[in-house]
Amino acid sequence: MKERCYEFTSYGPRHRGADWIAISERDFRERETRVDLLTRLVSTAPLWSSDLLRIARAVFLVDKRFLRSETADRWTRVIRLSVQLNEPETWTPSVLETLNTVLAQLTGDHWSVEVHPGATAQTLLDDEPVGEVALFSGGLDSTAYAAHAVRNATTPLLLISFDDGLQSRQQEIRRYVEQISRRPVTSQQLAQTVQSEPGEDLEPSSRSRGFLYLAAAVCSAASHRLERVSLPENGQLAVNPPLTPGRLGALSTRSAHPNTIALLNQVIRGVGGTVRVTNPLLDRTKGEVCALALESGLTAAALGRTISCGNPRRTKMKADFNCGYCYPCLLRRAGLLQALGEDPTEYQHNVADLPIDDRKARDLTALAQWLNNPFGLRDVVADSPYPDEVPPPAVLPVLLRGRTEFSAMLTRVLPADHPLRTASAGLFEGDGAATQAAASRESVGHHGGVA
Repeated sequence: MKERCYEFTSYGPRHRGADWIAISERDFRERETRVDLLTRLVSTAPLWSSDLLRIARAVFLVDKRFLRSETADRWTRVIRLSVQLNEPETWTPSVLETLNTVLAQLTGDHWSVEVHPGATAQTLLDDEPVGEVALFSGGLDSTAYAAHAVRNATTPLLLISFDDGLQSRQQEIRRYVEQISRRPVTSQQLAQTVQSEPGEDLEPSSRSRGFLYLAAAVCSAASHRLERVSLPENGQLAVNPPLTPGRLGALSTRSAHPNTIALLNQVIRGVGGTVRVTNPLLDRTKGEVCALALESGLTAAALGRTISCGNPRRTKMKADFNCGYCYPCLLRRAGLLQALGEDPTEYQHNVADLPIDDRKARDLTALAQWLNNPFGLRDVVADSPYPDEVPPPAVLPVLLRGRTEFSAMLTRVLPADHPLRTASAGLFEGDGAATQAAASRESVGHHGGVA
């Protein structure tokens, strides 16, 4: 695989040779100072955190500029990236090695990040202090956590969002949260639009976007002198076990995986930071997250307006933000049915109506196949390492409960004569799923499982 080299320098002369591709802040539609305003930093951010954000911006830029279709396997890229920082000496070889591991786990590429001096710290505007920073996408998980957070504290809550063209819907969902809030709520949207080069397309995948999203939140928390950033993601999607062997590794997203979070926290500690990223919903299924939202005061109608789709799209006449057939939409449907007994979402497609050989039915078919096979601890550890603080046995129970929710959803949504129902040999009828769950729990005991 051929390596491609990029140099991200925005101030002064370049530091690398002519064979390095020059990139800078000018390759974004939004300038760096605009990002600083969006994240509402209360003072000059600690240099380690602004350098982390600078690296994340450079990574995202390269991720969008380097087309996967140009590689031998049309996916895996080999990337060497040098980034101009305020304090390059802080980013030691061991820290950069950990950072490269984070990026590889997120994107499925081979990364080699280097640093060079010359960046300039930005002078930022003062703002009211906040007591907590949380990521907010307008999805079920971040909405449920925000609803819970605003009912259980009094200090201001800052919600950081990524502007994906969903701004109006995110603002609508935030208003539902504000209506039940017992604390001040502020929000800022991070808009980062990469400009394509003349005559060139941008890479449609955006696996590094979550890293940029997190880096902005960490930078904001550091500037507010806070020690925690909340990344709310249900345990099923955070662990995201592959449904088929073809989805192992980077073909399944890993932005909230326990190992990704642990490695990012290791990078932050390595450069002297005190902020820690946590996932407060790791031990909850999608159904349990929906139940938390209801317990916190949100209505079923409000939950129906949230966005879960892996590829939200619009029609000419109205916004169909949830396609109905991708894996996140199937997970959403299972969770809402579990918590509400119904799903108020307007989907673009009814998954039960899709022909089994339709490309849109691939996730449904993969899910059915996954549920038809036993699942235990060996399956959890097969795809990704886990940190010491979150060993594999700790995440198995939430995955098993999630399988039961999935089985109940398929039984509810698919007609009895649907090919996936008739091929399931009754495993979607509830008892089969429960039997599998019980058997898998027993296997945990044999592996020194959870008390």
